Amino acid sequence: MPGKRSSRKNVTRFFCPYCEQRLWRRGGEKYHLFYTGALEIQQNVSMPRQSAVMLAAKGVYVDNNVWIEEFTCGQHGKMWLKVCRKEDGRTVTSLATHKDWKRTSRTIHPETPNPSVSEFTYRMSRQTSTKLIYHKE
Repeated sequence: MPGKRSSRKNVTRFFCPYCEQRLWRRGGEKYHLFYTGALEIQQNVSMPRQSAVMLAAKGVYVDNNVWIEEFTCGQHGKMWLKVCRKEDGRTVTSLATHKDWKRTSRTIHPETPNPSVSEFTYRMSRQTSTKLIYHKE
């Protein structure tokens, strides 16, 4: 009986929120969300108030069941999705919002330019120049 212990059938498949086609992972990093206050922890992680207060007293709580990941759709291109793994094992996806990006560590929002790059360099990297093309005759 080949494939009896194969875990290939347990692979989670993600689908585009616009066209319902299958999405493909880009192979990038997973950006986990974090929460700082007891009320944030209680609301987002769905745990009792006393446990949330204890975790908030320790510092920042990183939720390993919620992350932002980059996917590709054949029709709509690159997109960032917020993936939530529920207690029963299923996953729920939604488009990542600006509020979600603020809750990730060491990341910048992908729609805004890198703040460490100068405006001139950013502008020059976005334009095409015909002067740089060399034609050998």
